[in-house]
Amino acid sequence: MDNEDFPVVLERHEQMLRSMQKQIDELKTVQKEIKAMNESLIKITNEIKHTNASLLSCENKITELQTAPGRRWEKIVVSLISSLLCGVAGYALARLFG
Repeated sequence: MDNEDFPVVLERHEQMLRSMQKQIDELKTVQKEIKAMNESLIKITNEIKHTNASLLSCENKITELQTAPGRRWEKIVVSLISSLLCGVAGYALARLFG
């Protein structure tokens, strides 16, 4: 390389350096955006976890409410059968001792 080519080569290197610096600056901007999106994603994930826990709680309460009428009918049937058996036993005892 002779002395005349040196300024041309130097200018090319400076252009490449400016181009690379511009690319680095753009990548830094993209990196900041990715970091912000990652933080947002973490917040959304935590909110979804909380929402899922609330939904599970609501599902359990709904299940309890759905089974309550069945339990009431069971109690009514048991009470009716007990009353009938007591009545029959009372009638039998009254006829036996009465």
